[in-house]
Amino acid sequence: MTMPSYDAYGHGDRQGQDDPAAQRRAAQLAELGEELVAGQTWPQKEIAGRIYEELKAGAHVDDIKPLISQLRRTTIEDARDRGTDRRGRR
Repeated sequence: MTMPSYDAYGHGDRQGQDDPAAQRRAAQLAELGEELVAGQTWPQKEIAGRIYEELKAGAHVDDIKPLISQLRRTTIEDARDRGTDRRGRR
């Protein structure tokens, strides 16, 4: 059984940019990408950028779980190196 493909506009057979729901999904994806890279170290930004690009290209969450885990580990390590927790507290 083949899984349907998705892109920034949703399901592969509903890619029309004139579709309001597809436009909302594309805007949400763009916003997610901006949130992923805001306030992060360069290594975190690189990983988040890869996650964003994979999702934009149609990847499913299961496909990017290794990247999500890598981002989590990098975030923890960066916070430890700065001597703060994730909220910037010492």
